Amino acid sequence: MLLKQMLETPTTSSNLVVYDPFQGFDRESLVKEVLGLANAKVDGPRNILFGVNPGAMNGSTIVGIPDDAIGELKRAHRYISALIEPVLDLAFIFDRINGKLVGALEIDGCEFGPYFLAQDLSDELRRGACWIREDRELVAVARQELLGGHAPAQEEEEEEPAPEYSPDDVNIDVGFNEDPESDFIEVSVPDTSNPPFAEEGDAFDEMKKTGRFTQTLTEVTTRIMSLAKSGRSTGDEGRDGDDAGKEIAEAARKHYFYEECAVKVDLCIRNDSDIDLKDVRVEIGFPRLAGFDVADQIYRSPFDKRSGADGKERDYPDVEHKDDAIFVRTTVASIPGQTTQPLLLTPLRFAVGPKAAGKKIAMQYVVRGPDRKRLDDGRLKVRLGFKKAGDEAAETVHQSLDDA
Repeated sequence: MLLKQMLETPTTSSNLVVYDPFQGFDRESLVKEVLGLANAKVDGPRNILFGVNPGAMNGSTIVGIPDDAIGELKRAHRYISALIEPVLDLAFIFDRINGKLVGALEIDGCEFGPYFLAQDLSDELRRGACWIREDRELVAVARQELLGGHAPAQEEEEEEPAPEYSPDDVNIDVGFNEDPESDFIEVSVPDTSNPPFAEEGDAFDEMKKTGRFTQTLTEVTTRIMSLAKSGRSTGDEGRDGDDAGKEIAEAARKHYFYEECAVKVDLCIRNDSDIDLKDVRVEIGFPRLAGFDVADQIYRSPFDKRSGADGKERDYPDVEHKDDAIFVRTTVASIPGQTTQPLLLTPLRFAVGPKAAGKKIAMQYVVRGPDRKRLDDGRLKVRLGFKKAGDEAAETVHQSLDDA
């Protein structure tokens, strides 16, 4: 919908929210509004309109927004896009009408929902939280309800008390692929010697010494932008070309290292107990090693919108990078007694460079109950690349979880 068309009837509905021009740009409220519109049961793009007061009794409803708010809103919408899963297409458009600045945040590509908050922001905005816009009402809903027709979240519903398990009654094994007894694997390491735009990056370093740097950067940016033409949103039109090109190149490199050429490892978990387990939390610790990294999300290609959306629909575990270790955490909702099931819905992604190739890494895991009590622990090992005949055994690098 064009900006001028929105201004003809600026009324909040399931596909248009008229943002209070006197409220200020609170990012938490914007996150809720974006989620609500993305989950709304309407077709096509949805918009949040800024700089309009629909309640004005006399005169123009356009009150405008400050010029410096454009940069703030652009930063906010990029920040918000990183907080919401699956991937949404967000674009900020603006225009000056009757001397006053108005803008709209366009939300498109809403066919891959339900959409939810990907990480904790505050006591109210927790990971997994969902909202839906129903005409003039913004309603909190449970994500599970949106999967099969939404229903308002039951605020007064009594929660089931978390079960308590004794470590003496629990026997859990974590292993690779579909074998819980498999505690060691060797994986092939893809060739990562030719990342996208590597030649242009080297050229930039050389060109910095000459006056041709800016011209060359612009030319390369133009080529990058033309490659990504099908993946650009209307919000790119108002952005600096060099910045947009750099963002696309960086997104392409991340997709290359963390998705296209990543080592993908599947894990499984077995409950050898006779009791059914619920809300089991598994924590895995990796060492910080030169040339080795664990992806913190599924990185989509900037040239393929659907690949990112499809990947984000599957839950990827929480990954935390610290100075001395990398921690992966996931919660399994239910593991019936005497059964084996996948630990993760999507494989872990390892980025492996030449310095880590051939190394053997130990992954120490801890299994905890809903009350955070330690139920079991163990260690898995993965060799990054196959051992050649005659090679000496590499020292195993590991990280303790005792102080995690």
